[in-house]
Amino acid sequence: MSFKALLILPLLLASLQAASVADLTFTLINGGTEYSVEDCDQNASGSLDIPSTYNGLPVTTIGENAFYDCKGLTSITIPEGVTSIELKAFQHCWGLTSITIPDSVNSIRRAAFAFCSSLTSITIPDSVTFIADNAFTNCLDLISINIPDGVTSIYGHTFYRCLSLTSITIPDSVTSIGDNTFRECTSLTSITIPNSVTSIGGSALLDCTGLTSITIGDSVMSIGSIAFQNCTS
Repeated sequence: MSFKALLILPLLLASLQAASVADLTFTLINGGTEYSVEDCDQNASGSLDIPSTYNGLPVTTIGENAFYDCKGLTSITIPEGVTSIELKAFQHCWGLTSITIPDSVNSIRRAAFAFCSSLTSITIPDSVTFIADNAFTNCLDLISINIPDGVTSIYGHTFYRCLSLTSITIPDSVTSIGDNTFRECTSLTSITIPNSVTSIGGSALLDCTGLTSITIGDSVMSIGSIAFQNCTS
């Protein structure tokens, strides 16, 4: 066996292994009635099913920075009962290709999935009513996404530099699109902004070089500066 093969073999074996509950750290919250996942071993790899209960109590929150920089994880299942995915919860999970979000989740906080560069698709359930800024920044392989009907605002930088994004559905519940929301989504060829939207932020579609058509609803009253600059197609 070559020296190069000896170096690669441990990485291949690690990718075939599944992470376990032992890789997770839980913290009691809400007066000791439920748990939050607060940390994951950064050496964890493969797939991971987060448990719905721990020590007999429900797991309801994916905490701030809980999986930050866990580059070896490839898929994660969040259990029913979790209601919130907190700040930077999965940021820099570069190896993550898929994630399951249950119907119980109602909020996705700032930069929750930022820099998950291998994530190709994600289904956001209808229960989600709040998606914070930068939530999917630099998800380079993300191809399509549907925004749930309960979301009222798409905040700044939410899909910034999603270079592979070709399809996005904006529901009639959305009233505002923030600054830099779709900036540098270079694979996006068309977008329909529904009649419910009243404002489009600055640089919202800046450098969307593949964009060939856009439909803007009748209710839009303001479009920020350089919103469509360098949309060369």
